[in-house]
Amino acid sequence: MHRKSLLRRLVLAAVCVTALAVPVALGSTASAAIAGPVTWQVRVGAESPDMAVSAMKFLPREVWVDVGDTVRWTAGSAEPHTVTFLAPGTSLPAFNPFDPSQTTLQGASSYDGTALASSGIVATQPIFVFTDPASGYNLTFTATGDFTYYCLLHGVMMTGVVHVRAAGTAYPYTQQDYNRAGNQQAAAALLAGRTAYRQARQAHATTGSQVQVGIDGEGFGVSRFVRDNVVVHVGQTVSFTAGPGAPHTVTFGQEPPGLAILAPSGDPTHFGGGDLNSGVLTPGVPFTVTFTAAGKYHYICAIHDGMGMVGDVVVVP
Repeated sequence: MHRKSLLRRLVLAAVCVTALAVPVALGSTASAAIAGPVTWQVRVGAESPDMAVSAMKFLPREVWVDVGDTVRWTAGSAEPHTVTFLAPGTSLPAFNPFDPSQTTLQGASSYDGTALASSGIVATQPIFVFTDPASGYNLTFTATGDFTYYCLLHGVMMTGVVHVRAAGTAYPYTQQDYNRAGNQQAAAALLAGRTAYRQARQAHATTGSQVQVGIDGEGFGVSRFVRDNVVVHVGQTVSFTAGPGAPHTVTFGQEPPGLAILAPSGDPTHFGGGDLNSGVLTPGVPFTVTFTAAGKYHYICAIHDGMGMVGDVVVVP
């Protein structure tokens, strides 16, 4: 019963949608005969082939290791993440993409629970201002304890736990068990994201000039404009609205450099071409653009355009 309850804890880290619950049978192949120290593998995120949907999860969420063991986290998506163990007594900070203490490697290569240890940005490709992300991160554990870690970009919606026991303690699971659990957790999150994206497109199929900017749910994010091709007449407006979750922009023309991308620029009340930027959208607050000239206007999310988050507004007389 104890082993079954532990397996259940791994599985319940998947997306908490009853209709999408995926039963997992990890199997019990671990053995005290495995000699330490061991390096364990955890995937950081996952994505659909077109990068539209991302699993915002550490896969698997929980692992059990011994003192002296190393965990290696490997990037599984273009969506950027961090692997961050906070120092005791510190709070999870608001993410600042231009703060090197959040975006670059911090701390030692070993961890005993007493100081900050962070990977910096981990991703499978350059994205946004993160031109040289790490492909992975190694951390060796030197003290017992249950250590929770975070992605600084996605906060409490993306957490993991490393359970560290005394050296020589028998391992309850093998790497194959963790791989199986992680794959099923990823599949559940991606399925939830694809379902939400499909439903949103159906709901917005005839919504006129309203554009939903991204979709976020428990354990997943969709980096797409819902209705990415809108047709309006000269003098009409298009409203772009984002929900809570991952940050997005609506950017026409040239991207503002550096920190300027975070703030609005240009005049959305009379737009007939050129440069216009929403800045990071406030959840639930529309960014409304009035088009004053006929033409085809291409726009992007300046954060996720490398993942295919782009759209067009066609303005006819």
